Amino acid sequence: MAMTTRPRPDANAAPPVAGETSRAAWLVLAADGPAAMLAGAVRSVTVSVVADPARFRDLLVSQRPRLVVCSRPPASLGDLAAVANLRRRRPSLRAVLVTPPDAVDARLEALARGFDDALASSVPPNELAGRLALLDSRARDRRPAGSLRRFGDEFELDLAAHELRRRGEVLHLRPKEFGLLALLTSHPGRAYTRAEILDRVWGRPGGAGRTVDVHVRWLRSKIETHPERPEMLVTVRGIGYRLDRTPR
Repeated sequence: MAMTTRPRPDANAAPPVAGETSRAAWLVLAADGPAAMLAGAVRSVTVSVVADPARFRDLLVSQRPRLVVCSRPPASLGDLAAVANLRRRRPSLRAVLVTPPDAVDARLEALARGFDDALASSVPPNELAGRLALLDSRARDRRPAGSLRRFGDEFELDLAAHELRRRGEVLHLRPKEFGLLALLTSHPGRAYTRAEILDRVWGRPGGAGRTVDVHVRWLRSKIETHPERPEMLVTVRGIGYRLDRTPR
């Protein structure tokens, strides 16, 4: 069973967006020790801690976390190989291994395979949480210039990590939803016709405009406080759609 903690809510924050689906920023495979305590030790990001390796592998693919912690046990060599392979395919991912103090060779092997850090399980939980936060922060600071686009009062679109975040919490987007939002955020305030959107996002200039309308509706359910009365992703009558950087 997964234990998840979310960032501590702001008393003045807007209510959750209707239709929002969140994912963990950090995914942890641990049954005990300091790694298993991260769900209660970290308040600034969403953390999911699972003890079942099979569940961990499912979430590794479906949630696209930006930081992964594997504690051994229960992590197997196969789990570590899966993380290392994913780390090579997704350079923005950060991976950390935690092992018993005497497992020096395992930690060195993990580093050689591409893990960003490897620590002994004797590390205090607060130190582990601090190290992970620093690693996560540095990774985000190294994104290419222009890869982070902010809009609204609380959203950021990360082109490098292929993520949409609301106050730091990752929201699930379908591939074309992401492409549509990337296009609209490239020139906030500019109106795009349905034909332009189909050409640039779908590569089908002669496609059906209904496809665009459906994806716009899905996006509104995730970024608008009141999707039926959009204030950012607005309809430009007779033309198409426009994304305003800030709500009207």
